[in-house]
Amino acid sequence: MRKIKKIDFKSQIPNFITLAGLSFGLSSIRFSLDYNFEVSVICLLLASACDALDGFFSRILKSESELGAELDSLSDFLSFAVAPCILVYMSLINKNEVIGSIALLLFVVFSCIRLAVFNLNKDNDEDKSIFFSGVPTPAGCGLLILPLVQSFLGFNWAKENEIFLSIYILIIGLLLISNLPTFSSKQFKIKISRKNYLYFSMFFFLIYLSLINFLWIAINVIGIMYLLSIPISAWTYKTKS
Repeated sequence: MRKIKKIDFKSQIPNFITLAGLSFGLSSIRFSLDYNFEVSVICLLLASACDALDGFFSRILKSESELGAELDSLSDFLSFAVAPCILVYMSLINKNEVIGSIALLLFVVFSCIRLAVFNLNKDNDEDKSIFFSGVPTPAGCGLLILPLVQSFLGFNWAKENEIFLSIYILIIGLLLISNLPTFSSKQFKIKISRKNYLYFSMFFFLIYLSLINFLWIAINVIGIMYLLSIPISAWTYKTKS
């Protein structure tokens, strides 16, 4: 009789978190279709938090696996490519125009390409501990929904200028598959010394407080800061090489 292999539930914790992120991505789609756009954005934020936590726990528990990597990619594709595009389509795109729909379609395609290339090269990129090549998919999702979040604050330029919005979406999509160096979160692990951890922790504590109390303003500030960091990261990479 074949012996049933015992399941180590502790090693599956990162996969459960990944599946929770996938569930938030699916919930975002549901709320988008119900025209509940603010809750849909919050679901994407929760999916992003799960995306960060599953990698953290997989390293802490030393439970990295091929299954986890595949689940993570599939979850990222749905939560940070398909779900935000449906959200933007339902909230900002004029259904009588095709240019916005084409831009969103290309964003999904570029996201798929990025995730596939990342899976192929994740063990070969020597600089991946310091820089990403192009904009990561979760960051691309955040930049994609930034015009919608701005509309929550009364700035409706995206609804009033669909051609400009489509160009913006296309540029973000191209950044996903570009070779432009962008800062990796692991950059901070290298540069932050122990004596500066207190200031670094206080900085992130202030960010969390801002997200709790001034969610839409904080998202806008973080998104704009990230956009401004892209040329800085390219310059930093050039000076290092």
